[in-house]
Amino acid sequence: MGLEGLSIGALAEVTHMSKSGVFAHFGSREELQISVIREYHTRFEAEVFLPALRQARGLPRLRAMFDGWVRRVTLEIDSGCIYISGAVEFDDRPGPVRDALLDMVQAWQSALEVAIAQAIAEGHLRDDTDAMQMLFEIHGLILALHHDARFLRLPGAVDRARCGFERVIGNFIGNVVGSPAASDPRSTPARARSARR
Repeated sequence: MGLEGLSIGALAEVTHMSKSGVFAHFGSREELQISVIREYHTRFEAEVFLPALRQARGLPRLRAMFDGWVRRVTLEIDSGCIYISGAVEFDDRPGPVRDALLDMVQAWQSALEVAIAQAIAEGHLRDDTDAMQMLFEIHGLILALHHDARFLRLPGAVDRARCGFERVIGNFIGNVVGSPAASDPRSTPARARSARR
């Protein structure tokens, strides 16, 4: 139902509490929405970001972050991703709810930027890699996945997102020697793999 569908009354009904009891806890509908955003971000970090930190710096970690993000989106086919649906609802509505959502989204994008910068520093990506362009393309893949899997219900959307990620990585690897992508079969074009068989 999205952030806009949240209300004190709806939550009271779901939790079998009185409206006054729910209101006493959150104070306002706006605070309820902000609390949901913060809880979503906490769970997102626990399920996507923190597990990725166990991977080596550079491409292994960046790939783990993307894979975790994809898994999260696939689990939210019915409910939708708050980062995405919330942006649509509040993109032109200034206020505390938009600010809270923006803070959470920017925190995640900053983490991705750091992972890309580390991949450059580790020599996994070219020195001239445009981190913001790479981030833009990765985010675009997630938006396309959310649209195709949730709205169009197209089969194979997850595979296409992962294939797209490997193409993005390939565009920024160039002739870097010793990159982890070189030994990852997912980064090798399907045509080349079939030719080796």
